[in-house]
Amino acid sequence: MKPLQSFPFQRITIIGVGLIGGSLALAIKQRFPAIHITGVDTTQVLKRALDRHAIDLADKSIGRAVRSADLVILAASISSISKILPRVAKNCSPNTIVTDTGSVKRILVEQAQRLFPNWNFIGGHPMTGSEFSGINAAHLLLFQNALYVLTPTRTTKKQSLHLLEKFFTALDARICIIDPATHDSVVAAISHLPQLAAVALMNSVGKHHPDAPNHLALAAGGFRDMTRIASSPFKIWKDILSANQKEISKVLRLYIKQLNKIKSLVDTTPDRLSAEFKTSRSLRSRIPRSMKGYLTPLVELAVFVEDKPGELARLTSSLANHNVNIKDIELLKVREERGGTFRLAFENRVVATEAAHILQGAGFDVGGKW
Repeated sequence: MKPLQSFPFQRITIIGVGLIGGSLALAIKQRFPAIHITGVDTTQVLKRALDRHAIDLADKSIGRAVRSADLVILAASISSISKILPRVAKNCSPNTIVTDTGSVKRILVEQAQRLFPNWNFIGGHPMTGSEFSGINAAHLLLFQNALYVLTPTRTTKKQSLHLLEKFFTALDARICIIDPATHDSVVAAISHLPQLAAVALMNSVGKHHPDAPNHLALAAGGFRDMTRIASSPFKIWKDILSANQKEISKVLRLYIKQLNKIKSLVDTTPDRLSAEFKTSRSLRSRIPRSMKGYLTPLVELAVFVEDKPGELARLTSSLANHNVNIKDIELLKVREERGGTFRLAFENRVVATEAAHILQGAGFDVGGKW
């Protein structure tokens, strides 16, 4: 990200300078060095944020910190944001744009609509994170190419929404704009349900199965992939499960119904599961395309990299030498002493096609629809 000289936000206050708030502060400082950032948090966190040059000023008073801000970002847990909102509304200017980073939106947006008569609150949810937490884990690239959801209402000022969208886009996030209720319904299905499913699967196999608990070393890639998020700490999910209880309950009923259908077929006519497999395969292949209308989807390649020193560096340098930028990269599968398959994402099909030809010319095995 190249630094930009100016933006309508000259003074930003971030309440909660942990992983998300701290990463936002670092990204803002890198992109807009002239913007003055005030951080609000505990003494220890603020000291570390100052040491990392994430903020310019530390303040433990919410009222004082928001008084002269052009933009206020509430980067805390859902319950904390709910407690903070009245103090922010009481002390900030009616012209200040206020947003949050909570992962459940309807309950917070409805509260904010009662507190901000000038409609200067816009809900936000950056769909990114890390297995680590706190200011020490903050990174200025956390939001790069990440999905950042904004949830305006009918009363939201279009100018304010456009300004916030432009701002987060300048931090290289990818903006998705939907209403709060739709957001909560969707994330219940694609985020909250998978978390609970992973917990249930891990506990079913690891605790209640008659034999598997003593042989978890046999767990292969599929099981490991499906249960990876089962390691998430409950303290992160406690607020989410409570705040989005209604939508989570709905989608759990759908999931249980589907599991019961599959069980019935396994018990009676397993061959009929062919239709379920065919349907799920078809739906799964549509995930990138289903983003159309919200975002411009990235185009992906699957590249096999041999397990030997320097191969990954050779891959990235091959593209860098031709000025081809990788938007996202993920290790999908790894086989010890053989290699691994990496998912590489590019801005569009033209760039992906160029990348594929470059990598094939360098001797890499390339797959994907390019």
